[in-house]
Amino acid sequence: MPADLHLHSTYSDGSYQPEELLKLARSKGLDTIAIADHDTIKGSKKAIKIKDDYDVEVIPAIEFSTYKNKAEIHILGYYIDFANKQLKQEVDNIFQARIKRAEKMIDKLNKQGVAISLKEIKNKIEDEYIGRPHIAQEMIEKGYIDEIGEAFTDKYIGNNGQAYVSKYKLTPKKAIKIVKEAQGIPVVAHPGFINNGLPLNKEDIKEMKKSGLEGIEVFHSRHSSDERAYYRSVAEELDLVITGGSDFHGDKTPEIELGDVNLNIKYVDDLKVKSEIHKNNK
Repeated sequence: MPADLHLHSTYSDGSYQPEELLKLARSKGLDTIAIADHDTIKGSKKAIKIKDDYDVEVIPAIEFSTYKNKAEIHILGYYIDFANKQLKQEVDNIFQARIKRAEKMIDKLNKQGVAISLKEIKNKIEDEYIGRPHIAQEMIEKGYIDEIGEAFTDKYIGNNGQAYVSKYKLTPKKAIKIVKEAQGIPVVAHPGFINNGLPLNKEDIKEMKKSGLEGIEVFHSRHSSDERAYYRSVAEELDLVITGGSDFHGDKTPEIELGDVNLNIKYVDDLKVKSEIHKNNK
C-alpha cells in the first residue's frame, strides 16, 4: 500500500490534529505516513502513540527550516530518536526564538494600529507553535484583512514588510548534523521548490551530501514530472534514498490533498533499511 511521508499537523502550521490525519490517511488507503511538522516533534510523537487505533504506520519525523543566504532550504529527518538530547535542545532553541519573533511582529503590528495579542492567538491554537499564518488568521478574525495573503505584504508581515522580523536561522549543514546525531535520515525537502531561491541542482545536492545528506524528496505535490525525473536521476547517481510526500497542511493549502503523492512502499522499505543500518552502526 502507498505512503505519504510529508504531512503537517496543528502542532505546527497544519489545520488537522494528528488523529485526524491518521483517520484521513486510513480513509484514503494509505499504509504509512510521516507527520513532519516544522521544527517540532510533538505532532509526530502523538501520532505514534495512537497509530494502532487507525492501523496506519507512522515514521518518526521532523522538518527543519534552514537557510543558505536568503534561500530557505527545508531538511526532513526520518526515523529520528525523539529522546536525543541534541535534537530536543535545538527544537527548544527554535521554539523560544519563534515566540520572541512572534512577540516582536505583534508589537510592530500594534504600533500600526492592528490590535491583536499573543495571548489571544495562543488561546486558539493546538500548541504553542506560533508562525506568521497564525498572526495572519488573527488579523482576519479581527477584521483587519480579508484573506491570509493580505498579511504577507510589505505593509504587514511579508518578507521585509513593515512588521516583519527575521527568523532564527539554522543552516542546512547544522540541521543535517542534528538529524544524524538523533540516528535519523536527513532528506532535502522539495528541492524544486525553494523559497527565495532557485531550485537545487545536482551540484547543490552533492555539496549537501558532503555534510551528511542521505536522501531527496523526489515526489512532491509541487514538483512537475520533469522535476521528478531530474531529482530521481540525481538521487540514483549520488546513491541517495528517494522519498515523497504531499506536504499537506489542510485548510491552509486547499490545493493540496493528503495522498496527492502516493509513495510506492518500495521507497518506504528502502528508508527503513537505511534506518536499521544506522541503528546497527550506533
